[in-house]
Amino acid sequence: TRMGNVADTFVTGFEDLPLMPGLVQDQKESVLFDTPQGRIVQASAIGDVAKDAVLSFYAATLPQLGWEAADQITYYREGEMLRLEFKDIGQALTVRFLSEPQSDPFR
Repeated sequence: TRMGNVADTFVTGFEDLPLMPGLVQDQKESVLFDTPQGRIVQASAIGDVAKDAVLSFYAATLPQLGWEAADQITYYREGEMLRLEFKDIGQALTVRFLSEPQSDPFR
């Protein structure tokens, strides 16, 4: 486990998903469970940031960590899918991170 301030820069529940500066994770919204297909992880963070800035941050960061972009909000890595979802509440933007086993597109 990571100790000290470093932990604050990663989204809890994900191995190596950085938390964009300006976002604060809502620990109550974290969900983690194992399925026969793999882990499902959900996390939410909130901040006074622009959706475009969030998209740019993850478009720049995730490929360095081995994620391949399918589109602006969907990434794939080694059988995992990561999706970003957005909800605007007044001044604050909520970003939801959802990771789940990649479903087989050829079924």
